[in-house]
Amino acid sequence: MIRLHSSMASVNGYKVRILLSILGLEYELVDIDMAGMEHKKEPFLSLNPFGQMPAMQDGDYQIADSHACLTYLARKYGGDDWLPSDAEGQAKVAEWMSKSANEVHQGPWMARAKVRRPDAITLSDEEIHARCDHILGLMDAHLKDRDWLALDRASIADISCFAPISFLPDSGYATDKWANVTAWLERVKSIPGAIDADGKAYG
Repeated sequence: MIRLHSSMASVNGYKVRILLSILGLEYELVDIDMAGMEHKKEPFLSLNPFGQMPAMQDGDYQIADSHACLTYLARKYGGDDWLPSDAEGQAKVAEWMSKSANEVHQGPWMARAKVRRPDAITLSDEEIHARCDHILGLMDAHLKDRDWLALDRASIADISCFAPISFLPDSGYATDKWANVTAWLERVKSIPGAIDADGKAYG
């Protein structure tokens, strides 16, 4: 049985929960008390010494970091569907996973974090929204003549970027000004098995 150690509120944990649901994999969510800093204490630190969610166990194998979890699940359970085996395809997926860990994290993810932990985020709303404008503007141009970020089909790159961006309307940033990004968000939601942050199927 796969065990995912994360809080329901974790955006990075949500990325992994989406893929688990799409792949139809049974798993146990081990809820971590983020407010109580449970992820900074044992036994969680035995799973991830960096104290960051999520961490995942699949039998005797354990791994931490949302992108590592996505890569593992895609390769072990998704064949080439979500992570291609060819060098060119893998490079394109890696490129957008990197954007997710950097530009998307510094903008859309930060917007969500400031709503949840305003005392911990010192950036102004204006600065965060400017960062969102930057990455979403680039994504909107990229998606002008294509449906998906990395490949001609959905990949874990789309899942990774989707999770934090999907929270933006609830974080005070309107994504509907970006028509191509809006259409892409709807395409991700329409993937069979895709779930919202509460674990409910879209639509």
